[in-house]
Amino acid sequence: MSLAAAAANCRCSRVVYVGNIPFHASEKEVRDACELIGPVRSLRLAAGPGTGKLRGYAFVEYPDDETARSACRNLHGHALRGRELRVGLTGRAGRRGGSSALGEHEPVGLEDAVHAASLVAGAPPPDSVTRFLAARSARELREIVGLLEGHGPDALRLLQEQVPGLAAAVELARHLIDMAAADFKDNVAASAAGVMCF
Repeated sequence: MSLAAAAANCRCSRVVYVGNIPFHASEKEVRDACELIGPVRSLRLAAGPGTGKLRGYAFVEYPDDETARSACRNLHGHALRGRELRVGLTGRAGRRGGSSALGEHEPVGLEDAVHAASLVAGAPPPDSVTRFLAARSARELREIVGLLEGHGPDALRLLQEQVPGLAAAVELARHLIDMAAADFKDNVAASAAGVMCF
C-alpha cells in the first residue's frame, strides 16, 4: 500500500467520541448538536448488547479531519438537555488488540504510521522514515527513543539540530508509542466493561 493510499483510507482523525449524552436525548438531538459544527457522515449511539439501552456516548464521523478537530474545540462543553458534552478524537479504525503480549511485537503498521505522521508539528518526516517506523513494534520504538534520549535532553536536542529530520522522526515515534499505549488501555477498559472496540 502506498503512503498516499494509506492516508486517503485513514478515517482516524475524522471520527470523534461524544460523551456525557443524556440518556433521554434522541438521536436527532445528538445529530443536530453535532451538525452545528458541520455535516455529519455517520453517527452511532452506543447501546448495551441485548438490551439496546443507550450508554450515553456516540461516535460521530465528519467529512474531514479539520471538521472533526473543530468539533473537539467547539462542541466540547456544549449543553445538551442540561449536560455538557465531552468531545474528543477517537483512535484509528481497525485497531489491533493491544492487550496480548503478541501486540507488543507486531509492527505498528503503515496506517497508524501515516496517521502519526499527520500529527507531527512542522514538516512531516520523509516517507522512508514513516515506512521504517511502520515496520517496528511498539517495543522496538520505545527502545529506539530510549537510546536517543539516554544521554539526556540536551544531547538529544544537539543531535536533532545536527541531523536533519531527526526531530520529526523522534516525534513520529513518540506519537506511535502513545497510540499503542492508548490502544492497550482502551482494549483493557473495553474488556472490563464488556464493550466492543470500534
